[in-house]
Amino acid sequence: MRRGTRGLATASAVLVLVTTGCAGIGPTACTAIGRTDTVAVEVPGSADPASGVAGIVVCQGPDCTPGVPPEPAVPTAPGEATPGAPAVGTLPDGTAPTAVLPMVERDGDVWSVPTSPDTAGRGHVAVLGADGRVLVERGVHFTWVRHGGSEQCGGPSTAEVVVRLP
Repeated sequence: MRRGTRGLATASAVLVLVTTGCAGIGPTACTAIGRTDTVAVEVPGSADPASGVAGIVVCQGPDCTPGVPPEPAVPTAPGEATPGAPAVGTLPDGTAPTAVLPMVERDGDVWSVPTSPDTAGRGHVAVLGADGRVLVERGVHFTWVRHGGSEQCGGPSTAEVVVRLP
């Protein structure tokens, strides 16, 4: 092969690899594997039975109210879906405040609440007593940290927040 032809062949091969994605540079196809994100709510002292803490409710979005299902979103164009962010968590009797039934796990003072992927950056957390009354409610900012998957496709993420009892 002549020198110019060899360079042209090499350049063509690299172009084929890049445009087909075989070199890892081109577009990435992400699989639609179901996953959940988790909000880890630390309530210092809640592991002590005397604290009266019996549950946690988390809702997603800046204007949500924990335990109150959001108003259904109205599509703005035919065929367009604009779902609202569901409230998630469990009430003291073990039921969920909406049709979404995630399981809240407790490990000492940390309550892990599963949420849907791509959860909003803001929301609210309510700490509930055994009688169902709200002991404390506050707005929170979710800072999501991915702990699996990839940068291109995302993956399961966790946001940690602290809510102190009054």
